[in-house]
Amino acid sequence: MNLKQRKTISKAFTSDLKEITVAGWIQQVRDLGGLRFVKLQDRTGIIQIVLPKKKVSQEIFSLDLQEGDIISVSGEIVDNNSAPEGKEILPAKLEIINKRVQEYPIDITDKIETNPDKRYDYRFLDLRNRKVAQIFEIESCVAYAIEEYFRLNDFLQFFSAKIVGSATESGANVFEISYFDKKAYLAQSPQFYKQMMLMGGFERVFEIGPVFRAEKHHTIRHLCEYTSIDFEISFIDNQRDVMKVLQDAITFALERVQKEKAESLEELNAKIDPQPKEWPIITIPESNEILENEGKELDLYDDLDAEAERIIGKYVKDKWNSDFVFVDLYPWDVRPFYTMKDDNDPRLTKSFDLLYKGQELTTGGQREHRVNILTEQALEKGFEIAHVDSYLQFFRNGAPPHGGSGTGIERFVQQILSLPNIREARLLPRDPTRLKP
Repeated sequence: MNLKQRKTISKAFTSDLKEITVAGWIQQVRDLGGLRFVKLQDRTGIIQIVLPKKKVSQEIFSLDLQEGDIISVSGEIVDNNSAPEGKEILPAKLEIINKRVQEYPIDITDKIETNPDKRYDYRFLDLRNRKVAQIFEIESCVAYAIEEYFRLNDFLQFFSAKIVGSATESGANVFEISYFDKKAYLAQSPQFYKQMMLMGGFERVFEIGPVFRAEKHHTIRHLCEYTSIDFEISFIDNQRDVMKVLQDAITFALERVQKEKAESLEELNAKIDPQPKEWPIITIPESNEILENEGKELDLYDDLDAEAERIIGKYVKDKWNSDFVFVDLYPWDVRPFYTMKDDNDPRLTKSFDLLYKGQELTTGGQREHRVNILTEQALEKGFEIAHVDSYLQFFRNGAPPHGGSGTGIERFVQQILSLPNIREARLLPRDPTRLKP
């Protein structure tokens, strides 16, 4: 059989072809005596192969077929209202390309619930579950859309170093590695390099790439390695300019997912609700008032915890029918040294978190571009100037006012689909206990 002639299974449902060649792995075999049904799956869907003993050759009917076998099929597309999508294939040719040689270690049909950790151990099989596969189809769509948005809006894509000589954020959540005879670290973010690009005159840059956090938290929202969508822009007036770009980019991605992955969303029982034209913005002082009214008290200069984020998420959904809210003027105590302080209250900053469905999605804001103030802030945060001097060097030859943000793509997909755990949106999750596969 000539596999170059094969079509995807989705072509069998969407084209006017009367005969087709498809290939994939067997998802299910049902033997009813004189009638056999085989469900065949590829990356685009599942189609039923019907084997009536009286209509197919004895050679085809007697083939030893089992779940997991890789086969190719050529035959006639026939209508059958009880088959998936109302069509099935009556084969003229059926060839076993490769046979499964062990029992499935996990269930891929949702008939039996498998422990998530075991599923991640066998992720290559887990992906044969259509619902799991759809998560990564959507994640790919998000990445393509975000990249397209930045290209259309005159951003330069760049690729930063992931092995660095000093911690980007702080020394607390950083992976230390041996680099020949030196101490090095895995990058916590491309932050310094985004700013370096702006100092080089590029003005609008973005990167979609891996970042590493030595997060000891074993929660449903933390990973030790994830993919971050980062951008940085020059010549801003304040953090609101960053918010505008971020809202536009996320809106662009959501519209693309709705358009291109409608069937996937339906299969996953997920819905993207319409959002207000302007997403609500509340300040940290305003958020504290909201929380206090709901019986939760935080110090004005504390970070929002997970419960506080959920309360605020519900509040904005009820008041503005919005899944998104910018929480602005974040406290200085919980922000990196390069964040610009608020003009009116130096205990607050010109930075924000974007919450999506009551969970932090993005951190962003305006950066401090005046090298003398930046130096003072580094000292205030306890840095030795020698440790950040290579970063400060970027600013000594003139730096424009600028800002940007970082968004975890896994958290974005987790919230789009309301997944119970962020590991479901990470192909190969890395947490404090998991290093394989």
